[in-house]
Amino acid sequence: MTEAAELLVEDDGAVVVVTFNRPRVRNALSTGLLAELDGVLGGFAGAPAGRAPRALLLAGAGGTFSSGADTREPDWRDLSRRAVRRRHFRSVLASLHQAPFPLIAAVEGYALGGGLEFALACDLVVTGENALFGLPELEVGAVPGGGAVHSLIRRAGRGTAARLLLVPGLRVTGAELGRLGAVEAVVPDGTALAAGRELAARVAGRRADLLTSGVRLLRDSGHLDRTAALAVEDGHWWAAAMGRPQTGG
Repeated sequence: MTEAAELLVEDDGAVVVVTFNRPRVRNALSTGLLAELDGVLGGFAGAPAGRAPRALLLAGAGGTFSSGADTREPDWRDLSRRAVRRRHFRSVLASLHQAPFPLIAAVEGYALGGGLEFALACDLVVTGENALFGLPELEVGAVPGGGAVHSLIRRAGRGTAARLLLVPGLRVTGAELGRLGAVEAVVPDGTALAAGRELAARVAGRRADLLTSGVRLLRDSGHLDRTAALAVEDGHWWAAAMGRPQTGG
């Protein structure tokens, strides 16, 4: 395991666990953390064939996932500095979407704002039943900037997205999102990380090229109509049959 100031990266060759490591501030997303995460994900994207992980698990230290953007940073209101943070943030989200391996989020405590964005960017979400999800951006003079509203509409429906975006202070629990089918597993509080590790290990047991085809099919076809989705599926079917996974996104 390598430890940096704000990020923990554990790589066993098959599963990588990336942990936000700012528990004193509920793993708020500082500029430094985002820049480091951007670099870590970029490194995995550039790994040669056979060296990339087969699954990545995203988690938070200290019993919480992430409370979102660090509004305590001294230059939070400086527009040029916010633009730098946004570039890192959007780059991280792009790397997650393009990653040629499954992404799993293990959520405890809070997943707010940018934290919710990162959780929803994963292919599978394991959450504690009383974890709290929310979009507080409007409360701090901002709006979501990474696709959370779009992801919530697809995962939980327009009504849930509207409530979380527009109603001040509203949070929904992992259990509620589980009832909506918006997350893939709801577990007792305090066990999401262990459950996420177990799920990641199971997923990583599959053949790497088929995992790549599978995640690309999931990410690239869900928003399409049936005809277009079948065309995407056909391309991945042939690529898998010939042992040549499609990696673009």
